[in-house]
Amino acid sequence: MNKRPTLYFALVALALIAAMFYYVYESNQPKYDWTEGSWKKKGYDEKNDQPYGTQILHRLLEGYFPGKKLTDIKENPGKELPLDSSATGQNYVFVGEAMFMDSLATKRLLDFVALGNTALIASKTIPFDLMTFVYFEECEEAPWTDYGMFEDSLAWLSLRTPALPDSVTRFFFAKQNKPHPYAWHYIEYYHFCDSLPQYPLGYLNKDYVNFAEFPHGKGRFLLHTNPIVFSNFSLMRAETRPYLKGVLSHLSEGDIYWDAASRVPEAVGRKRNGSMFGNRSMAEEHPLSYILKQPSLAWTWYLIAVMALSWLIFRAKRRQRVIPVLPKNENSSYEFISTIAHLHFRERNYKGLSVQGMHQFLAHLRERYGLVAPMDTETGLPRTDDAFFQKLAALSEVPESEARRLFQLHANTVRYEPTEEMAVDLYLAIEAFLKVAK
Repeated sequence: MNKRPTLYFALVALALIAAMFYYVYESNQPKYDWTEGSWKKKGYDEKNDQPYGTQILHRLLEGYFPGKKLTDIKENPGKELPLDSSATGQNYVFVGEAMFMDSLATKRLLDFVALGNTALIASKTIPFDLMTFVYFEECEEAPWTDYGMFEDSLAWLSLRTPALPDSVTRFFFAKQNKPHPYAWHYIEYYHFCDSLPQYPLGYLNKDYVNFAEFPHGKGRFLLHTNPIVFSNFSLMRAETRPYLKGVLSHLSEGDIYWDAASRVPEAVGRKRNGSMFGNRSMAEEHPLSYILKQPSLAWTWYLIAVMALSWLIFRAKRRQRVIPVLPKNENSSYEFISTIAHLHFRERNYKGLSVQGMHQFLAHLRERYGLVAPMDTETGLPRTDDAFFQKLAALSEVPESEARRLFQLHANTVRYEPTEEMAVDLYLAIEAFLKVAK
């Protein structure tokens, strides 16, 4: 019976059931995802059309400056940011909860800005490895301590320049379109002093700096402490668009490089930026904590660990003591017979040699064919009859006359004093029998 149609039917049925469950699951999901976090790579993602994605901003920047292009950094800013000294007036844009850069990417970004370009970084925390150079000269008794924070359901943001028609713009964090308490971030006021060139560009609740310019080389860093204002949710509200337009007016009129590769969750960024003066332990800097919080990465990590453990176990078994190769067993009976025969022949004991040879021949007949010819103690000859020779000829397929001749040669050596010729004839007869016997 052909089982293939049944198998195909079962597979189609399973596919339909899976599709039905998926449809029911998706239909029960909320229409909008109000998650701001980046743990699932959705928060502030340029491909995310949900409230806290940045799809609208990304599309806006694609044609923001006529004749200029937007380039996505997909793997590492350290390799994809240009360092052409003749091409200035370009822009680097990062929007996310936090950013993570290795030493190569950090140096590349600093060099990119120092050539005369602009970097807009909107995040809740900023890497100390970067601020060590951006805020290289410190205000008196004001070392960098990362952004400050307070919680509130609403916040009023304003720009020092350019001046907006309305002095302040209302922002809020929402879930299901309802305001919720939110952690608003700002730059401490004591990081701005008359002796250094950095200065505020915007304020949070009129008292806290949340947007500032930090000159670096021939270029500048624009730091914004609340990336939520760049999200789809904020840009969908008409009253907040002028604020974003004012922020983007500080960009240079050149190409834009959008960095999505450096975006990490806020918790990862804050652990790395725990302190500028040594509290950043190796455990905090290690990305394993981030990997274990990602379901797919965590399962991959566990799978690799199990495979490595299995390899060690099986490798240990394979590396046990090598079993020595034992020498092949040898039949020493042939050597014994040869030695005895040599002794008899040297001593001219032809009678003893003939007796030993006949004993070995009779043992062979007993083991091979089950024919027993016991020795007669009076005559010293094996007891045989016509039936014995007939069976021997039938089993060995050796003519009966040859077998009788062999036993006759042995009888001669017993009845008479054997000579060397008689012993040799008996030996040759036995060899000839064994060679042709089946």
